[in-house]
Amino acid sequence: MTADHPLETWGTVPILEVTQLRKFYGDVVGVDGVSFAVEPCEIFGFLGPNGAGKTTTIRLLLQLLHPDAGRITLFGHELDSGSTPLRDRIGYLPGDFRPHMTMSGARFLAYMSRFRKRPPALREELIERLQLTRDVLDRPLKHLSHGNRQKIGIVLALEHQPELAILDEPTLGLDPLMQEAFYDILRLLRERGTTLFLSSHVLSEVEKVCARVAIIRDGKLVALESLEALKERCPRRLIVRLRDGEDPPAFPGTRLLRRDAGRHVYLVEGALSPVLGAVARAAVQDVVLPEPDLEDVFMAYYAKDDSATRPARKRTEGLT
Repeated sequence: MTADHPLETWGTVPILEVTQLRKFYGDVVGVDGVSFAVEPCEIFGFLGPNGAGKTTTIRLLLQLLHPDAGRITLFGHELDSGSTPLRDRIGYLPGDFRPHMTMSGARFLAYMSRFRKRPPALREELIERLQLTRDVLDRPLKHLSHGNRQKIGIVLALEHQPELAILDEPTLGLDPLMQEAFYDILRLLRERGTTLFLSSHVLSEVEKVCARVAIIRDGKLVALESLEALKERCPRRLIVRLRDGEDPPAFPGTRLLRRDAGRHVYLVEGALSPVLGAVARAAVQDVVLPEPDLEDVFMAYYAKDDSATRPARKRTEGLT
């Protein structure tokens, strides 16, 4: 890959900045007071389950929706009705990528590239890295697997080496080998000056490529910082294997998350020392206290409230 468009010297100016963004659908919450900034050449993770507000945020960034309040600044320019030329500097993969199914993959890429000013300089290299054979590219898209259609969507989003790539659930349908190839592509693009905004609910992929993440819940940001800082403040998991027939004990300062076949997973919400003392007195066969990972971070922000008592978020079908 070659850097055909060296970025301007941004200094401390973010590539993307969102301030107090709000979008409601009547009385239904889309996003409410969302603020964050994405720095140049960063792979920024945007996390949340379906319905949290990820796709609504992305549609606002792309001006597919208009906010009720707040400000979006892109490449140092505040977005307004005259911001269309900025889109040529962006690559976008929607979470529900829907190409023209009667076209072949090759014809579809050629057709779509005509709507951009930038040439598809990276197309052939991306095709090679994603192992899209000529036979696959020459078939009608309706005859391709979901994974191969997703690969074509990735090529379309990145082939013009955008300054900012916004990717919504990009690895849907990709097998593990292709997922690794995709992560390598992200790293190469970042090294060559592309900033990447990665929306996902797949925790492992965000942990592999992102140094900083935002977590959205019910339309509001509940965390925004480096992955390492989140892990440091995150409650730990405790995995206990009991002897056959033993009931799971209620360790102090913990909450039982799940159990299966004698294996019990707790979330440690209090001090660790009393928990370990209680474990030592219990009838256990094995104890594991793993290092925090992104799953623990996610649990800390999504599982600590009792879903039976937390008010349900008003939402509509397809709102994400």
